[in-house]
Amino acid sequence: MIVTILELRAHILRFLQKFQLIVEPVIKFVIAFVVFRSINNAIGAHELLMSLPAELLLSLLGTFVPPVILTLMAAGISLVHVYVASPLLAILVAILMVILYCFIARFSGKYGYVVLAVPVLFLLKIPYVVPLILGLIATPMTIIPVACGVIIYRMFVVISNAALVENTTAIEDILALYIDVIDQLVADKQMLITIAVFFVMILAMSLIRKLSIEYVFEISIAVGAIVCILSFLVADVMLDVGLNITEMVFGTVGSMLIAMVFQFFRLALDYTAVERVQFEDDDYYYYVKAVPKINLAVPERNVKKISANTEAGFREVTAEPEEENAYEPELSEEERYAMGEELEEGDSEEF
Repeated sequence: MIVTILELRAHILRFLQKFQLIVEPVIKFVIAFVVFRSINNAIGAHELLMSLPAELLLSLLGTFVPPVILTLMAAGISLVHVYVASPLLAILVAILMVILYCFIARFSGKYGYVVLAVPVLFLLKIPYVVPLILGLIATPMTIIPVACGVIIYRMFVVISNAALVENTTAIEDILALYIDVIDQLVADKQMLITIAVFFVMILAMSLIRKLSIEYVFEISIAVGAIVCILSFLVADVMLDVGLNITEMVFGTVGSMLIAMVFQFFRLALDYTAVERVQFEDDDYYYYVKAVPKINLAVPERNVKKISANTEAGFREVTAEPEEENAYEPELSEEERYAMGEELEEGDSEEF
């Protein structure tokens, strides 16, 4: 069973490497489509942008641009929807987006998708996937794009509610509306607790995966999931955040399974063949623990066609059936000598 799973993993990785030029744009297209569809479902107000042809066209454009451009495209689409719903709130959203972009600009190249992934996964009820995966591959500093993603999600939740009651043009009322939205964001305990819990998850996993123990990555994923559940439970009891505990627990378990699958395809280690080496140089004495990676070689099945060139042209050579291969007994030296003399006499007569 394990060998079959490893062979399947090898086939999938080989397929992805072989058809990378095709698979990578397809994955980017799917990501862009999910992002734009999620935005339209959450805050959709512009009928043209909510149409399927518009979503497909935007997704196609997002396939061939860097993550930072895709992030800006998503921000622009969101801003258009907010403007249709409330032009006054659109100004506030634009200002907040510019401020957030200044914080994530340094992470936009490598972790630009994180800012998009957090709000989208919140809508799918599995935002815990992001800190679990970042705890495996990144440093605790990635909490900055994660926090920006959480703020963006909570910002649109607050603004969507404010747009329903916004119906004023007086300057005093506009200022009061802006102040109310900002106060709700600052006092949003659920947003602050989510950012804190995600930071603790990434930090704990980053520390554990540096330990020299077996199955360290799987253990770090389990610890991250446990930290997530316990932290939210304690925060809900002490601060009365109003979390949906059942949704949070099932979402964390599902996110843990997704992180396990990600780790399996990212790096599979064979802990049954661990080697420990000790050596020294002029300055240090080294203790090295080497864990081999599991890389199964998938053999290729090549069908070869044997052929031979003759004076008459190209002739295929095929194997004779086994039934036609008659058994030829060995001849003695006298019989071979007699046959040779008969052949020589026949040749001389013919000549």
